[in-house]
Amino acid sequence: MRARKLERAFQKARIPQRFMGKSLDNFKPIHASHKAIIEFAKKFVQAFRVDTQQPTKGLLLRGTEGTGKTHIAIAILKEIIQKGHEGLYWNVPELFCELRRTMGNSTDIDEGSILDEAIETQLLVLDDLGAEKASEYVLDRLYLIINGRYENDLPTLITTNLGLEQLRQQVGPRIVSRISEMCMPIDFPSGDYRLKNLR
Repeated sequence: MRARKLERAFQKARIPQRFMGKSLDNFKPIHASHKAIIEFAKKFVQAFRVDTQQPTKGLLLRGTEGTGKTHIAIAILKEIIQKGHEGLYWNVPELFCELRRTMGNSTDIDEGSILDEAIETQLLVLDDLGAEKASEYVLDRLYLIINGRYENDLPTLITTNLGLEQLRQQVGPRIVSRISEMCMPIDFPSGDYRLKNLR
């Protein structure tokens, strides 16, 4: 029953099926720095708390494509949910695709509900920030999410393939300034983690 309850919680958190079996324990280090990243991730899970006195700081996971950022981010999210907290995963381009879909009549979910859930959940994962096509609409909604979590001291895990300056050019200085204050940067070593694990 606990396994089924957890599975439902993971589905509610929008964790993709491909990542349901991913964990911190089954991440295979291919660089020495991967071991340090895993240990840091475990300490993040251990120390996680949501309160106004000592809120947990988020993480900005940076590195090129295929370096294992999403695996680590979702593995952390799953462990936080297993501890009884709320969490939510969004691939950023998919998030904006879903938000645009609410403008039509093809869905019962409205834009405000999606934004509120992203702003209010105890741990939010924003995967692949900077991959979305920038527009006034995208930047406005992204700012609402980031600023809402910033003002409420809620931790956010963000993955990106971009460096800080590239990210600033993509999403603007206001958003990056808040992310820099909200999140500790974690740099992933180069090399395609996916390809190396196929061998």
